This record gives sequence, structure tokens and C-alpha cells, in this order.
Amino acid sequence: MSINKIMNKLLIIFIVFTVSAASFEGFFVKWSFREADPVPQWYAFEYMYEGTAIRPFVYRQLLISISKNISNNLSSDTKNSVVNKLKNDNFLANKFKIVDIKENLLLEYYLVYIISFLCLFVSVFIWRQICIDLTKSSIAGTLAPMIFTIIFPYLETNGGYFYDFSELLFFSMAIFFACRGHYIAIIVMTPIAAYNKESFLFFLMTLYPLLHQTQPIKKSVIVLGIAILISGLIHLNSVLKFENNGGDIVFYNVGTNALAIGLVFYFTYIIYFCRKLYIRKSLMFYILAPILLAYPFLIQYNAISYFYYNFGHTYSIISGEDLFFLHVIFVIWIIKSAWKHLEEPLKQHAKLALMINTPLIVLFGLVYELRNWSLLYPTFIILIAFYIKNLLDEAT
Repeated sequence: MSINKIMNKLLIIFIVFTVSAASFEGFFVKWSFREADPVPQWYAFEYMYEGTAIRPFVYRQLLISISKNISNNLSSDTKNSVVNKLKNDNFLANKFKIVDIKENLLLEYYLVYIISFLCLFVSVFIWRQICIDLTKSSIAGTLAPMIFTIIFPYLETNGGYFYDFSELLFFSMAIFFACRGHYIAIIVMTPIAAYNKESFLFFLMTLYPLLHQTQPIKKSVIVLGIAILISGLIHLNSVLKFENNGGDIVFYNVGTNALAIGLVFYFTYIIYFCRKLYIRKSLMFYILAPILLAYPFLIQYNAISYFYYNFGHTYSIISGEDLFFLHVIFVIWIIKSAWKHLEEPLKQHAKLALMINTPLIVLFGLVYELRNWSLLYPTFIILIAFYIKNLLDEAT
């Protein structure tokens, strides 16, 4: 390998590291590990570590378990030395001054901190390869996951958790393996991914169109059926293990969610069936669409100001949060520009993800909590890649 190729690879690693670090910093300043919440015993690190957090949050134990195993396998002298270093390091003292960490959990806390970052860092490279494979463009494939990474803290609205980063990593691995037909790898990774978060069970259901590209129908169904069964058993084990904790197996949040999303789909179908009326007036169509999509949210919160003036402090700067109107416009524009470039299996995967994610949001989530739409993250990253490729093609 020439020196030029080596330096180019090192430069990409450095840039990805920097972007990932900035994104993780933006997340941590915004949410830390939820210690500052009014009710930290629901899901803050200390209670997650002790296994006393409420359900369903307490189920997400993968990174906690890894940190426990590492800590338990260190000698007392080594552990005390590391803890003293963490306590006396000025940078770390400043970093963690926004949270209240017990000394006996300091090492474990920092381990989860590092592992969470590494999950984000590694996922960028996996997504880079996926996007390069799909777009046949190294520039678009490199930029897309980095753009998604830098906007990731904006998606962590109304909550953010350390296991969101490992969830993103496992989604990227599943897409990578499915697209390449590595069905054994999907089965092998399933117990770990399911232990991280139960959302992986539902994500497995969206992989069929991608796996079927390289595998026959029967094998694809059997492989995903086995993976779904394993995932379900892993979740059942967590449910039984923490059955005496507070909360419930799922966090119900029905009510106005059902009305809001029902209206979204109602207006979406109106636009879909009437799209031919606007085929010659594309500008009118894309002005009308976000207005109609915004309408149910305006009804739900009974305040136009929520949708237009909902601000937060991502990256310590006042900026749009939740379903901020401008952000919705950007997303719609990327979908409009890039959807036509997706091959049919990717479109089918996206439709399955939307069909599965929507009822989950209706029953258990909040429509404006964007992280709850995580089953659609892969599609969005791929759409960004094709959007960039389209821009590059137009420029040449």
C-alpha cells in the first residue's frame, strides 16, 4: 500500500473520530446519562447499574454488563489506581462535574462512556461501507454517515440514553450483513443486539427485502424467524429478571398520539392519491405536504408556537428541537430528492420500517420524540448518501 493511501485512510479515521467526538459531546452535555432528571431513579446510570431502574429502561443492560465484567476482572490495585486517576484528572473532573457520580461507580460510568462513544465511532465506518456499496460513490458514502452523526444529538429529543449508540451500531451491522447475505452473522449477533434493546426484535422484521436479494425466500424467512425467536427469548429473560421493578413491561403512551399519527397518515394518503393533480405544480405539492403533516401536531398541542418556536440547546447553542418546522422541511426535501434513487429492496425495507415503527409510536412513544423513530435511521442515512451523490452528479 502506497504512502498516499495510508495517509488518506488515517485522515479519514481522524475526521470520523473528530465528528464522532463532537456528536457524542453534544449528546452528553445535553443528557449525560440522565442523572440530572427530576426522577433519575427511572433510568439514570446508578439505578441502571444496580438494576433498580424502572421497566422497560432497566432491560437495556448490555453496556452495563460489559462495564461490570471489565471492572470485576481488574485487580483491586489496578481498579483503585484507575479510579484515583479519574478523580484527579482535571479534564475528567470538569467533564463529569455536570453529573453526580458515586466514587464506587466512577470506573464503570467511564467505561460505559467510552464504549458508547466507540459504538458511534465504529458505526460510522460500517455505514460508510454500506453507503459506498449502494451509491458507488466514496465521497457520498463517506459524507452521509458523518452528516447523520453530527445531527444525531438533534434526534435525541425529550430524552437520550447511552444505549442509543449501541442500538445504532447493531442496526448498521444488521443492514451490512443483510445486504451481503451473511445470514449466519445476523443470527450470531442477535442475542447481543437484543440484550442491548428490544427494538432489535422489530428491526429484524424489516430485513427480509435486503436479505432476499442474495438468499432464497425460504432461507430468508427461516433465518429471520430464528433471529426473531432468539430476540424474543432474550427479551423474555429480561422481563422475568426484572419483573419486580417499578414501571411496566412497556411504557404506554397512547391518547393523543393515536389521533396525531392517524391524521398524519390521513393527510399523507390524500397527498399520495392526489399527487397527479400536482405533478405540474411540484412547488405547490412540496409546500402543501409539510403544512398538512404539521396540522395534526398543531391540533395535538393546541399551540402553533410549539411547532414553530420549539427550541433547545443542542451543542450548547439555541436551536430547533423536536419536530421543528425547518427540520421537517429538510427531511421532506431529502426524501423527495433521493427516494427515486433507491432500489426496490431498500424501498421495501423502508416501508416495512415505517409500518412497524408507526404503531409502536402510537402505543408506546411520543410523536415528537424523534429517537423513537430509530427503525427509520438506516433509511435516512442511505437517503442522505443518495442525496449527496445526486448533488455531485449535477455538479459534474
